[in-house]
Amino acid sequence: MLGWQRNTVEVMGWKLARAVIARQWPIPRDKGRLAILLITSRNECMMPIALPLTALLAFTGYTVSVMLQAEQSLIDFGISLMSRPDTAQVVIDLYLLATLAGVWMVKDAKARGQTVWSVVPYLLLTAVFVSIGPLLYLVVRGVRERKNVVDAHQLS
Repeated sequence: MLGWQRNTVEVMGWKLARAVIARQWPIPRDKGRLAILLITSRNECMMPIALPLTALLAFTGYTVSVMLQAEQSLIDFGISLMSRPDTAQVVIDLYLLATLAGVWMVKDAKARGQTVWSVVPYLLLTAVFVSIGPLLYLVVRGVRERKNVVDAHQLS
């Protein structure tokens, strides 16, 4: 988006800026979601997703890279970590934090009107890869929120 268009969105507000930009570039209703997402304020839609998405992609990439080079299975690695008190303390601490993240994901999903079953894939990812589950949950939640904002603006 051009600089003047972004500034127009930020200064004029959502409804007026959308009307001005839509007159310049008509957006077909079925393909308009992406275009509307692009013309919303960066702080309104992109920022809640940018940080967890960046962390998710970087950490997942690193995890895949390490697992491809590993000389032992993930289970063997976990057992070796638990065999010494100093590394066991770190693993226990990490899984306590993962448990807290899992509890938060369940409560957050319930507060948003979702079922506990909708969180199970994130909990399984958290049990195996710890950080990937909550990061993916934050990204998906942010995308859903953005979609709801776009839908609400299209209805108004």
